Amino acid sequence: MQRILVLGSGLVAGPLIQYLLDKGYEVLVGTLLLDRAKELVGKHKNGRAVLLNVEDDAALSAAIAASDLTVSLLPFVYHPVVAKHCVAHGKHMVTSSYVSPAMQELDAAAKAKGVTLLNEVGVDPGIDHMSAMSIIDDVRARGGRITAFRSYCGGLPAPEANDNPYGYKFSWAPRGVLLASRNGAKYRLDGREVEIPPANLFRDMHLLEVPGAGFFEAYPNRDSLSYIDIYGLQGIETMFRATLRNIGWCDIFYHYRALGLLELTEIPCKGKTYSWLLRKVLGISPKADLLTATAKRMGVHPLSPAVQTLKWLGVFGNRKLPAARLSTLDALAHLMIQKLAYAPGERDLLVMFHDFRVSYPDGKRQRITSSLIDYGIKNGESSMARTVSLPAAIGADLILKGKLATRGVLRPVIPEIYQPVLKTLATLNIAFTETTLDL
Repeated sequence: MQRILVLGSGLVAGPLIQYLLDKGYEVLVGTLLLDRAKELVGKHKNGRAVLLNVEDDAALSAAIAASDLTVSLLPFVYHPVVAKHCVAHGKHMVTSSYVSPAMQELDAAAKAKGVTLLNEVGVDPGIDHMSAMSIIDDVRARGGRITAFRSYCGGLPAPEANDNPYGYKFSWAPRGVLLASRNGAKYRLDGREVEIPPANLFRDMHLLEVPGAGFFEAYPNRDSLSYIDIYGLQGIETMFRATLRNIGWCDIFYHYRALGLLELTEIPCKGKTYSWLLRKVLGISPKADLLTATAKRMGVHPLSPAVQTLKWLGVFGNRKLPAARLSTLDALAHLMIQKLAYAPGERDLLVMFHDFRVSYPDGKRQRITSSLIDYGIKNGESSMARTVSLPAAIGADLILKGKLATRGVLRPVIPEIYQPVLKTLATLNIAFTETTLDL
């Protein structure tokens, strides 16, 4: 029996673990959250949870050496460390995270050892790559050229669970959501390259209607330009990737960032309160009216959503900070996860939308759209958990069954990967709806 080591037991691990157990693999879940891992493994005879600290290099190396493949669901900074051990021991690896420069540097060594390091096989990145490349390769096969590509994705509460002033709930790590809010962005629009500094990320927003899902705010997602080479779209006039949120999110987080609530510098705050921290950020005395001062610093009315959401969170009150040293970003994340968590039985929603413009040698032009609207299972797994972890699980299965022979650092942008993964996802009710319109 082949053994798969799964590192991490967080919010998205469940569907992956169950899928691999159902496929007949021995699954070893290595984590510091042993009770959570035991819950995920359940009573399955081929599943086991073990206490594993990934910062214990010797223990990590031994666990990888004793397995046929490792799936890393850890924070992204650990992936290159895991990958180095996998290469050293001649073992394969799968992760849903972006390919970092440190990961890419392992490409030659992985090929030399006959190792596959499959990255970006989650939802975004992951399903977005695969669904896009399926259309791109089909257009090329018919002699067409992609002239514009816009891609959107967002994980949100289902409409019936959208009951807070943010229009958002956490289906993955809250710190990751807030860290992403610190990014700048690059994209190409009508042949012109656009660069958005981090401070203006949430001001570069437009509304998008996704048929069957409604209207959303869309703001640029990191570096869209890098995908020109990844997808082989050299010469494309528009290349734009964006994140979707419910209406109101962008204005709130623009003001949060401007206020200094997304900073990473830790502040000594033992025994202090959230209101104390905000006063320190503002540099005001204990006697000043905190809500009024916050609104003034933001340049908004005290009744604006940016201020009232902080009031709703309890930032203006005497709630104690959860640690002796804390950054404003981590303080905000800790408070938000308590009030923006999914209640039992609530569903989330994953929306993905691709918009292609295509031209052909005979002058014909088309607009091709592809959309995925996926809801979480009531009293079951979230859509985010399923769409992040199931592609990784399917990828691991392909590798160990010998159906993915390409070695080195990979993304799921080749037919050898995306065709079987998309086909299998469709059997799990994760499928796209495509439309083609002649222009």
